[in-house]
Amino acid sequence: MDLLDGLNESQRLAVTTTEGPVMVMAGAGSGKTKVLTTRITYIISELGINPYNILAVTFTNKAANEMKERIAKNLNMDTKWMWVSTFHSFCVRVLRSEINYLKDYKPGFQIIDDDDQAKIIKDLLKDTFYDGKPREVLKYISKDKNGMAFKIHDFETKSTFDYVYPKYENYLKENNLFDFDDLIIKTIELFKKNPMVLEKYQDKFQYILVDEFQDTNSLQYDLMFMLSQRHHNLFVVGDDFQSIYSFRGAKIENINRMRKEFLETKLILLEKNYRSTTEILNLANSVIDKNTNQIKKVLKSNDSTGDMPTYFHAATSYDEVMFVIERIKKYVDMGDKYSDFAILYRANYISREFEDLLIKNKIPYQIYGGMSFYSRKEIKDMVAYLRLILMSDDNYSFRRVVNEPKRKIGPSIIAKLEVIGDNRNLSLFDAIEFYDGKGIAANNLFEFRNMILSIRAQIDNVRLKDLIDIILDNSGYRSMLDTDDEEDMDRLENIKEFKSILSESEDFYEGTNSEKLMMLLQDLALRTDKNEMEDKNSVRLSTFHQAKGLEFKTVFMVAMEDGIFPSDNIDRMNIKEMEEERRICYVGITRAKKRLFLTNSTYRMRFGVTSEFPPSLFIREMNRNLYEDYHKGFKKPTFDKPTIEIKKEEKPTVSNNTFKAGDKINHKAFGDGIVVSVDGDNIKVAFSAEFGIKTLRANHPAIRRI
Repeated sequence: MDLLDGLNESQRLAVTTTEGPVMVMAGAGSGKTKVLTTRITYIISELGINPYNILAVTFTNKAANEMKERIAKNLNMDTKWMWVSTFHSFCVRVLRSEINYLKDYKPGFQIIDDDDQAKIIKDLLKDTFYDGKPREVLKYISKDKNGMAFKIHDFETKSTFDYVYPKYENYLKENNLFDFDDLIIKTIELFKKNPMVLEKYQDKFQYILVDEFQDTNSLQYDLMFMLSQRHHNLFVVGDDFQSIYSFRGAKIENINRMRKEFLETKLILLEKNYRSTTEILNLANSVIDKNTNQIKKVLKSNDSTGDMPTYFHAATSYDEVMFVIERIKKYVDMGDKYSDFAILYRANYISREFEDLLIKNKIPYQIYGGMSFYSRKEIKDMVAYLRLILMSDDNYSFRRVVNEPKRKIGPSIIAKLEVIGDNRNLSLFDAIEFYDGKGIAANNLFEFRNMILSIRAQIDNVRLKDLIDIILDNSGYRSMLDTDDEEDMDRLENIKEFKSILSESEDFYEGTNSEKLMMLLQDLALRTDKNEMEDKNSVRLSTFHQAKGLEFKTVFMVAMEDGIFPSDNIDRMNIKEMEEERRICYVGITRAKKRLFLTNSTYRMRFGVTSEFPPSLFIREMNRNLYEDYHKGFKKPTFDKPTIEIKKEEKPTVSNNTFKAGDKINHKAFGDGIVVSVDGDNIKVAFSAEFGIKTLRANHPAIRRI
């Protein structure tokens, strides 16, 4: 069979245009991996080039291995030793061979991982007055090494960074170590300082291919530019429409940079999509068309027609979640698998409400590329703080948070508390009262105890959700996460969303705040025990970023609301940031193969406060002829409402406060019930025997009329 059989015209052109610089802009689902591997095969089989004279780089070992496997199948040969790898693996291979040319290093160097780095930083800070946070400092070291702009607002962290960074670099040199970021940096340094070594590799690699070019950073571009100066056969494939990793240092500007530095660059567009229906692609095109700084291309489907994308605007986030669950149940009953479905969102905290109701409805799910809301470290930390505040004898929770954030309370102090506890039959927390140590760590321990006791005294005098803010502010946890780092901002948002759970609990449980909190903590333990539900046939929950490169039969893009998506963490006046948000939307749409649902709600409890949100800017930008409205008893959405926070007396009602005895309602937590009496703004509802009769606010967003 001819190697080019099965390729469309544009793909053939990309494969056979072998000489000179070539840039392929490959739209979503357009077969870029097939083009890459077929091109390598073509160069070897048709041009007679030695496989060892070809370099292909990508970003993940999975992608590199897939490329090798396809080439091996095409050529029926062993591709194990071909130069097809990640950027970092390529650099390791070069450094292993040429390390003698690099000053301060010698053969046998080691590559350290994140844990090794953190331990080195911790050791370097030992016996100093600087208060650690090794991993936080390492984030800034990595940003600096990769040429990323950053600011350290926290004075303590800035001082620690300035002190330890040069010492860390010297330590690596003295011990013949490289961290992950060093691999590309040191390879470039090797080439710059040793022109003969650079010439060797320039001669060697007659053809260079780069995958996912839109995700390259400045260093990766510099490396490929240096290597391609002899033969100029630099082939890059990517999609500027899918450049969504600027927070990791990716430079979409590399696309224009290559076209300026290689004036003879041939541009080839892959616009035929082999994944999605025409209707889905039309919507994707209408979104991305609003971006101006891009190479114009229009995706066309190889699969003629399908269902129109559906837009569902719910009254509350509960209705939104139930709409998604009902659709999943419907299509599973029609023969689909759970793994055919993906629920995609802009921020991790959005998963929480979906997880709760998927569990309740016994629908298996997995968090793709992440973890369950309740399994995240920051949520476990908050739960541990709450447990310790309620129960002094919870030694597990004490151990988890006594040094989180760092308080210099090390193993030796814990060991002394254990001895005191054993001798006096006390918990570790209660043993602090009898600890007689001195110094900074001892003072921090006593301050920790006083903080816990102070918060304990406030439990029944504040709203439950306010406990989280009190913990964040008094423990130092908020200041620990108050950085420009994307991961820290995400963790802080998750904690804020945890406030919503506490807010809901005030109506869910009865009794004092202490009693309500105890019942909630017991319930959370059950929510986190979901491992038995996880299997391959599961609904996938994912952020848009994690879902890039994946595809699903049915996709739900949820919480499509201004302030959530586009994110309120970006500068709306910054064109570059807004265009990246729009590309994220495009990536979400193009994950769908057959069905696409866009959902949002007017009212959502976010971070413990019920607020009103207008539909996402991206919904408003879409051509309304390209999607169907699905409205079930809700008013049609308006597109010009500002985002406002609802004051207590303005909370939305589901039935205009016209409940009467005998009405059937559904409560998010208690299920179906019947109104037995009405008293002003309150209603008394009879639920199942498990929950009994409860008095509720008639306008609570968890209630809806059946």
